[in-house]
Amino acid sequence: MSSTEEHDAAPLDVAVVGGSLAGCATAVHFATMGYRVAVFEKKAAPDTYHKQLCTHFVQPHTVPLLNALGLAHLREPDRSVATKAVFVTPGGVVETPGPGYDPEVPESYALNLERRVLDPAIRESARRHGVRFVEATGVEGVERDEDGWTVHTAAESGARRYRARLVVAADGRRSRLAGLLGNEADSRPNERAALFGYFTGIEAPADNRSVFVMNERDLACSYPLVGGRTELVLFAEKSRVEGWRGSDGRMAEFLKYFDGLPEAPSVTNAVPEGPLLGYADYPSLIRRPVAGSVPFVGDAALSLDAMSGVGCGFALLTAQLLAHSFAGRTLDAEGVREGLDAYRQRFEKTLLPHAEGICGDSLVDKDETTRKRMFETICGNRELSGKYLALTGRMIMPAEFQRAFMKGLMARGSAAARK
Repeated sequence: MSSTEEHDAAPLDVAVVGGSLAGCATAVHFATMGYRVAVFEKKAAPDTYHKQLCTHFVQPHTVPLLNALGLAHLREPDRSVATKAVFVTPGGVVETPGPGYDPEVPESYALNLERRVLDPAIRESARRHGVRFVEATGVEGVERDEDGWTVHTAAESGARRYRARLVVAADGRRSRLAGLLGNEADSRPNERAALFGYFTGIEAPADNRSVFVMNERDLACSYPLVGGRTELVLFAEKSRVEGWRGSDGRMAEFLKYFDGLPEAPSVTNAVPEGPLLGYADYPSLIRRPVAGSVPFVGDAALSLDAMSGVGCGFALLTAQLLAHSFAGRTLDAEGVREGLDAYRQRFEKTLLPHAEGICGDSLVDKDETTRKRMFETICGNRELSGKYLALTGRMIMPAEFQRAFMKGLMARGSAAARK
């Protein structure tokens, strides 16, 4: 590193690299535990900056996490829409009674919470908790010694070094720290393209349900938003959308696709707020949760197919898992080692089983007859329908759903044999 670097005299306990959801959530948790925390963000992040390419669907397992981050007010109806998923499948409609995913827990709902609301709010919460923001500053290198870390940064004002006892990688899907530390991503194919659009003039379904229509190998999604707006998202086999050329032509084909889908809200009076957003290729990336004594959180650790709707939830969940792994520990060498081991175990137990299922769903070459039978079994069994919604809401583990499904499948077979 250059000898012209200036040294920042204020030592840190935790240096968080990346100032989006996972980074800010991590910073809030560690600041709440009494640590001196700084967030290094390469963007100059004004208060209005937010991510646009997102379903904004905050899964029900995530909603309670907002409270610990000082964001309980985002659950209010002027900031988000309390919602629940309805799946229109080849074997019927997966829906359960009531507004929540769990009848025993009235507040077990999802939120359609736009990033234009969430992103500024979590940054403000981090500042309110005493987190220091070092914006428009890139981390160029990290060096570890027996006392902790030296973080080398670069900004327009020049190079600067910071000292920290723990460094956290929250720098997103294209993580620079992953490259510096040799934490190569396991890339899994995603065989669908995606298009995102915001509209007025679409009437929200009853109880503000978010509707997911499985149409052949595609998934068409409708999310009611605050202010009577709607986000429509199409995850489609790539060959279907490759010919949708030009902004106007793409929008026309997109609305034509949604028009007449079973159980979906009518788009007859839909008015676009702007052009469609999207991507043609977005493989899932999975990295080790710890590399070189640096924990990875959010998209830096796990950036999965957006069709699963877990981006926001897993960002906040990884931050919580990391913080819980360090609760009651010090940041000396032994405490850091134990905390990282605990985080690795929590990450692998809690998140990787979901990731494997999500990666499987990213492939379109499936037996449609088998798929139809699977959903007929789910739709014909109220308990199993509830388990499926709980799985997609990441409230139960895949193994629990698989056990329930096999039980339902055997019961269905026994009933058929008695006829």
